[in-house]
Amino acid sequence: MIRPALAATVLFTVLSPALARAQSRYLDSWMQYRGTVGSPGISADGESFYAFWTAWDDESGERVTTIRHYSMDGEELEPDIQRSNPLFSPTGAYHVFKSDDDEGNYGIFVFNVATREYEFVAPVREAGTFLGHRADRNVVWSPDGSEIAYVSAAIDSMSAPTDGPDAERDEEESAWAPIVTDRLLFKSRTGLSSDLRSHIFVVSVEGGAPRQLTGGEYDEHSIDWSPDGRHIVFVSDRSEDPDDVHGNDLWTVDVADGTVRRLTGTAGPEFVPEYSPDGRWIAFLGADRPINTRDSPMETDHLKLIPADGGPVRNLTLPLDRRLVEFAWSGDSEHLFFTAHDQGSIGLFRVDLSNGSIHPIVTGPLRIAGFEVSPTMDRIVYRDETAARGLELHVVKFDGSGHRQVTRVQDPFIENVPVAVSDTFWFRSFDGTPVQGWLTKPIPFDPELRYPTLLEIHGGPHSNRGYMVYNWPTQPLANRGYAVVQINPRGSTGYGQEFADGTLRDWGGGDYEDLMAGMDEVIRRHSWIDPDRLGVMGYSYGGYMTNWVITQTDRFKAALAGGSLSNLISFYGTSIYHLLVETEFPGEAWENYDLLWDRSPLKHVANVTTPTLFVHGDADHDVPIEQAEEMYVALKKLGVETELVRYPDVGHMLGNDAFFDLVDRTAAWFDSYLQSELVP
Repeated sequence: MIRPALAATVLFTVLSPALARAQSRYLDSWMQYRGTVGSPGISADGESFYAFWTAWDDESGERVTTIRHYSMDGEELEPDIQRSNPLFSPTGAYHVFKSDDDEGNYGIFVFNVATREYEFVAPVREAGTFLGHRADRNVVWSPDGSEIAYVSAAIDSMSAPTDGPDAERDEEESAWAPIVTDRLLFKSRTGLSSDLRSHIFVVSVEGGAPRQLTGGEYDEHSIDWSPDGRHIVFVSDRSEDPDDVHGNDLWTVDVADGTVRRLTGTAGPEFVPEYSPDGRWIAFLGADRPINTRDSPMETDHLKLIPADGGPVRNLTLPLDRRLVEFAWSGDSEHLFFTAHDQGSIGLFRVDLSNGSIHPIVTGPLRIAGFEVSPTMDRIVYRDETAARGLELHVVKFDGSGHRQVTRVQDPFIENVPVAVSDTFWFRSFDGTPVQGWLTKPIPFDPELRYPTLLEIHGGPHSNRGYMVYNWPTQPLANRGYAVVQINPRGSTGYGQEFADGTLRDWGGGDYEDLMAGMDEVIRRHSWIDPDRLGVMGYSYGGYMTNWVITQTDRFKAALAGGSLSNLISFYGTSIYHLLVETEFPGEAWENYDLLWDRSPLKHVANVTTPTLFVHGDADHDVPIEQAEEMYVALKKLGVETELVRYPDVGHMLGNDAFFDLVDRTAAWFDSYLQSELVP
């Protein structure tokens, strides 16, 4: 039977009336007061920056989004743009962005700062192929600000359909027809891949006919324009079958005549190249292993350097042995700044090109989520979250001094909502390996009471949890009376390559043992944790591990598996991540059939007795919903209490409506099995 969405009035019936009222108010307050601030956009002169700010407005009684403008000293200035995260032209006269409008145009727009008017300058046609999470720098200015380079599939004429996110198909496109493909990567994240290819175009800032620079049966992306204006560097996989071998290399194209030249021919993939301001170097992220994946690779990305005209590649961060997130040049081309995972934090570092020395700039119990470097001043603007405050913008000098917090978007949240702080702990796992975790106490907390506790498992598998407390599910569940345990088992990032390799051919092996050892340790240390009221949950790979956990133990009284895997054999053939399976279990699926089936929760499903809720987007091609359906049907056949929630037209990344439903639904599910009057 398909059940309708739970009414909000049902969510709190298992709690005492006073606690239910308090926690219901909390959920409302969490949605209301939790602010957001976007990554900074630095002005063309490097002396100020802009921020996209969404916060509660007392006067209007609703959440309001505004653009804020700040000097590098933290002084708020009058905003003079109308778009978040602007990409300014070198002169500062324009900024460019990709969007759609009410007239059906989708593509490249420019905003004239002086006239405060928008102009549509070029259509963009999305090819639809999933090129990876690092294929994201696809609009850049020419050095003199007269032209814009961008990535698009070829468009026959300016009047052709642009296939933007909201574009309507014409009658011929909407007519019924079979879909025929001969591509291996025939799916994108939420749809089907087309036969189109992404290429590089150039258009004048004043509009006119775009000029196509590259072509062929390849995709180009992640572009940057050389400071002398002569070349554009880009990433492309030009192997025999790019759908099967993700061997990205760096290439350049001559802007004048379209000549393409290869810069790298390494075994591993390259990502996001960027010219130094003096034009001598190209920095990029890269890995070394020949078998890799477009998402959650096991191997650590390092910051690398190559002469702009080609030559030997220099690895700048190999001694650090940490996974990098992003990087940026200093204006004098003497330094590169980067963020990297380290034991649950994401810190900001500097590497000096003269001697390769690496210096911490901003580190500690925080997670930096985006930064920009002023090209003219000794300043970095970064966005971070710590245990004491939510996501805010800060300014710091190149040597880490002169720190200043600029935004205060989370102040209403701190003033109105109890914040649960997560304390880190370390323990020795089954084989003596040191493993890190976090324990979040419930709010309010009384050490004389015993509390239900949830193990929340991160995705990836090569991701992590850490110093980020203003998030789901930690805050909502802690404020509903749950303790939340988060552990970074082997395979997690932030602990070096050897630790990240801990899942190789061993999903559900050592990482499962780490999770169980961590739960044993927190129960041993904290008498207020009720071992008879434990729950387990996770999303994506965390959903896989949730499915695995309930086939291996009955210690958890309820489970929630979101976007989860259950059958590695069928996952291999239906997901866009076939290379993820080949990376984690080297070889083709039929060569590893016995191992893949053995590490599939579905094989062991007859052991399950834990009531389990499955939540999944039905347009998810990262982890197709069939993975949840297979597990759900098996549990129904076995008579185990279970429900399947499918979100229509939703992919692996949940949108607002699905996310807010999941927040309430998570609490309701665990309340049904774990919550009761708190007892001594």
